Amino acid sequence: MYKGKLRGKLVELHQKHGTIVRYGVNCVSINDPEAITTIYASRAKFTSADSYKPLIGISNGKEVFSIISAPEPLHGALRRSVAGAFTPTTVLNYEKHIDQTIPELLEVLEARKTFDFANVMTLYSMDAASRFVFSETLGCLRSGSDVGDMIATVRERILYWGLWSSLPSLERLIYRNPIMLRLPRTPSNMVKLAATKLQIRVAEMDERSSSRGSKEEKDDLLQRYLDASTLHPDILDTTGIIGTLMSTISAAGDTTANTVAATLYYLLKNPNTLAKLRTELRDSGIPLIPAYVQTRDLPYLDAVIKEAMRIFPLVNLPLERVVPAGGAAIAGHFFRQGTTVGVLPSVIHRNEAVFGKDVEAFRPERWLEVGPEKLRVMEATFMGFSRGKRVCLGQHIALMQLKKVVPALVMKMEVSMITDRLLETTS
Repeated sequence: MYKGKLRGKLVELHQKHGTIVRYGVNCVSINDPEAITTIYASRAKFTSADSYKPLIGISNGKEVFSIISAPEPLHGALRRSVAGAFTPTTVLNYEKHIDQTIPELLEVLEARKTFDFANVMTLYSMDAASRFVFSETLGCLRSGSDVGDMIATVRERILYWGLWSSLPSLERLIYRNPIMLRLPRTPSNMVKLAATKLQIRVAEMDERSSSRGSKEEKDDLLQRYLDASTLHPDILDTTGIIGTLMSTISAAGDTTANTVAATLYYLLKNPNTLAKLRTELRDSGIPLIPAYVQTRDLPYLDAVIKEAMRIFPLVNLPLERVVPAGGAAIAGHFFRQGTTVGVLPSVIHRNEAVFGKDVEAFRPERWLEVGPEKLRVMEATFMGFSRGKRVCLGQHIALMQLKKVVPALVMKMEVSMITDRLLETTS
């Protein structure tokens, strides 16, 4: 885990030993589609494992929970408080922010003969996230740099989680003891940004309410969180909003960028697939920067994105949950209360009984050539956005971006790879 090799090792161990692999003293990885429903179903009593605790922030001597790090029942309360901002209908209101950012991405790419695509896509993702969160760009694409070290902050946070997720008790002993909690901490640039934007927006709202100004109310996630805070003041207080903003920006940063980069990588490695996708896009008559409603239901585009996320999921560790009181039967074995169990997307996405013998191949057709029942099983096994109570809250925003950015890139540009190193840095 410390060396970042757990994912590859678990894939190897499951290939050797089968459905169940123990990878820690009390940690078990399971490669069984039915385990997904048992462990992650919304009504399942499995709770998040301690491995999520290193993600909890610290501010003014207190722990600050985000949606991903919050334990039950706080997690459920946080999700419910902001869920209205992420419905399939609501996210269409953020499309204009993505439409502002895609032309900047294309302009930057056109101006360069060669480029590190994964890096450029990360700059795009941070600008797009800043727009649909704050209605303002960070300016990463224009400057060609990590403005305010936001990307570095996101990556440091994820790296810290990876380093300590297997030793959460030790992390708590070292960094969360009463003495360490009291020590003054310099807020990260992301915290400063979130706090500043929140303060400015509250002042603008006060100005409007007092009829001293005529500024139009902005339609972004910050505004949605502020609106929700009036209904859930105990959960979405100032600290709660800042924590949620940080969680949103972190989730929207590298994730979309790496998925787009992986998709383009596999398309370039499979020219016939790229040609099929171009044909579908051109035959559909969509413009260069399409509306989401124009690409949302294109079957081959959908299959390409699903296949990229199947073969290159972004989660590097099993989504760990704790077996509830009374124990649980999973994959034909009984696990006692307190056992940590989980399904690693990279493992389950290579389950040959579900996805076929050619699981290592990038083949979008596998999603289109099967019957309804087989497709239902494949989609039920797909964990690109996690599953159950902790499914990615922003998945509709992510899909909207993917189904707008990928077509724009494929239709606008002719790209070839100089080296496979483009994706080695994100593997």
